[in-house]
Amino acid sequence: MSDLTLSQDEIDALLMGGGGGGGGGSSQPAQKGLSSSEESALKAMFKDAVPGLTNALAGMINGKKVTLNLPTFDLVDKDGLLDNLSQEVVELRADFTGDLNADHAFYLDPEDAVQLAGAIMGQAEVELNETGIGALEEMASMLSGSLVTTLSRKTTQQFAPGPVGGQKTVKATISTSSELLITATWTVMADSDSYRLIEVFDASFLRSMTGAGGGTSQQGNQSSQAGASQQGGMPSSYQPQQFGAPQQGFQPQGGYPPQGFPQQGYPPQGYPQQGGYPPPGYPPQGYAPGPGMYPAVQGVQLPHLNSGYSPGEQGNIGLLMDVAMEVTVELGRAKKQIKEILSMGEGTIIALDKLAGEAVDILVNHKLIAKGEVVVIDENFGVRVTEIVSNPDKAMDS
Repeated sequence: MSDLTLSQDEIDALLMGGGGGGGGGSSQPAQKGLSSSEESALKAMFKDAVPGLTNALAGMINGKKVTLNLPTFDLVDKDGLLDNLSQEVVELRADFTGDLNADHAFYLDPEDAVQLAGAIMGQAEVELNETGIGALEEMASMLSGSLVTTLSRKTTQQFAPGPVGGQKTVKATISTSSELLITATWTVMADSDSYRLIEVFDASFLRSMTGAGGGTSQQGNQSSQAGASQQGGMPSSYQPQQFGAPQQGFQPQGGYPPQGFPQQGYPPQGYPQQGGYPPPGYPPQGYAPGPGMYPAVQGVQLPHLNSGYSPGEQGNIGLLMDVAMEVTVELGRAKKQIKEILSMGEGTIIALDKLAGEAVDILVNHKLIAKGEVVVIDENFGVRVTEIVSNPDKAMDS
């Protein structure tokens, strides 16, 4: 009769999910890493996104040269993600919404978060309070919007980053709805300062963008090549035939040249001759083009081109260069009834007709001339022109 008593070590192993020395492994199977084809596809896709992300960061970190290196990628579960984070962390969640709902977030070490928030706000000392977290939330929103622009080219489905929620927390409280995640670890350089930014995606979402299926892409490529001939393609095993010179006596079907060609008397005798074109005697006497041989051609009288301004007008424009004009940046508009306007007070929120992140209107003397995005210059607001409106009247109507 065997002894059924368990030792304390065996009890601890069972409580921790181990096999108690009986050879059983963890209930969670080990996850494979990214395949080489997946990693190559991710690098190619994010290489297209780097310029837009760099410009978005440079617009927020004023006065510094911003460099964004291509990230390193890894396939992890939740425990693997937590292993890459410090005990305390700043989490910036920007989950994707729309046709494609997926986990998406940014993570920063608190020290990097303080320095990065200070660079964004243009201040030397910043605390991770509501203002500091707000600056990081704005950065995450800009990066998410720029990245969605690149990723949306890979699918016909509509999706967008949801509202960004930021907090300083401990990593034990982080939760995800995805079993597998892909991390993109960025290195952000602002002059000599360096920050590590970990971006996290739902693995199935990002794989759908690259078209890779967890290591099966190579098999899929082989099967697609094998059936390419049925779909009008060319299999990889195809080798073009080598054609030599035509055999002696070769004649195309029907004979060449066709019977009766060239006609007698063509080309005319003595053509071409030195001293002019066409030569004397061409075209032959009695020759006339058949009906429909040449298209009907009509002459067109073109207007005289000029610079658009007379010399006197060009000189007069210089007199207007110093005239001051009012430039207005319009965030949005809203229509309200008089009773709603009279009921306004401190704290009243007015919903505008512009979506968050949409370009603002730039008006000169109340005339729309351009669109742009709001930036912060030192402690002042500014606007970066992103589009010149070619038809202001039509743009205002829309």
